[in-house]
Amino acid sequence: MNKFLITLVAAMSLLVTNFASADGHGVKISGMTGALASMGDKVDGGITSKFNRFQFTADATMDNGWTYSGFFATEIKSHRSFALPTSNGVTIGTGFATISIGNVADASTSLVPRIGAMIPGGGHDAGYQFLSGGDTKWGGSGVAGQVGFAEAYYAYNSSRINVSLPSVNGFSVAASYTPAMDMNDSAGIARVNNPNSNRHGETTHVAASYSGEMDGMSFTVGVGSISGNSEGNAVDTTVSTKDNNDLAVFTAAVKVSMGNITVGAHMYDNGDSFGAASDANKASNSGYTVSMEYGMGNITLGAGIAHQEKTMGTRAATDSAAGVGVAGNVYEDSITMFGVGYNMGGGVNSFVQYNSGTTTDGNHATVTDKDPSVLSMGITLGF
Repeated sequence: MNKFLITLVAAMSLLVTNFASADGHGVKISGMTGALASMGDKVDGGITSKFNRFQFTADATMDNGWTYSGFFATEIKSHRSFALPTSNGVTIGTGFATISIGNVADASTSLVPRIGAMIPGGGHDAGYQFLSGGDTKWGGSGVAGQVGFAEAYYAYNSSRINVSLPSVNGFSVAASYTPAMDMNDSAGIARVNNPNSNRHGETTHVAASYSGEMDGMSFTVGVGSISGNSEGNAVDTTVSTKDNNDLAVFTAAVKVSMGNITVGAHMYDNGDSFGAASDANKASNSGYTVSMEYGMGNITLGAGIAHQEKTMGTRAATDSAAGVGVAGNVYEDSITMFGVGYNMGGGVNSFVQYNSGTTTDGNHATVTDKDPSVLSMGITLGF
């Protein structure tokens, strides 16, 4: 699962150390480290050092006034399958646009408000609850491509080109082009000698947002569209047809703040992007998240709910790479989250988050439905 914004480390880098390089430009090192403990019902608990993350950044100003910056970020952690991906990229700032190339956030990830991250502890966006026993214990939707209450390929680590236009009167617009969704850190840049992976091909993101104020409230509204080539067929697929549907995704969110209270709502609809045109049972996937935060000094309280539904299409149900599933069944995941955060000063933050989930595979005659719950506690330092 891809539960983290690619830009998460930069957002939490509260203190920066500078090293002078030979040509006089500064090199900045930032990062985050912390510990996480969890326990729960029908899941595994434990203690893990979730973040041991650092990032190198260098920047310069060119003779024509344009700016250039590059970064390399990685995480040292034994549980590599859930570590933030190693990433690198460059950003060129011009008078007419900001152009980013590499493992950078796409337009939708950047401009659509991330409501799932509002609750202290990161809500379902940080995904701490999924560390306790893995995604499969959180329901049938986790099989065959769960997207974690967010649009398809949210915060995905493929190399891309992103162009952001300057904000004008609160309006921001960005577009991204990804030549190959299967070229990412988690799958390996060599694509494991498999040109027909189970990821979609080239992809385009287009997104826009508007931020403003009205009657004492500040708000941000964002919408995004993701389109691309059809999904490839993995080498272990049992399906001989190649008529997979093209990627077609819509996502939108609104976030409103008034005084100490912030509320937000997010929705996504992946349609039948992960199905095939020949499916007798059509695939679909959609969901929403609603969250609220209340800040009072160093303490932040938060609560939220999220729900997603995924109809297993014929192709996915018969594809061995998909694991298990029954065509036509509507798999559902719901989660209720409560969190308390405490800013301890000096870049140190702590949180307690409780997550209660319900899942179903769409067949109420079975005993595969689950209702896991997890209590997570963490302390982190941004530097």
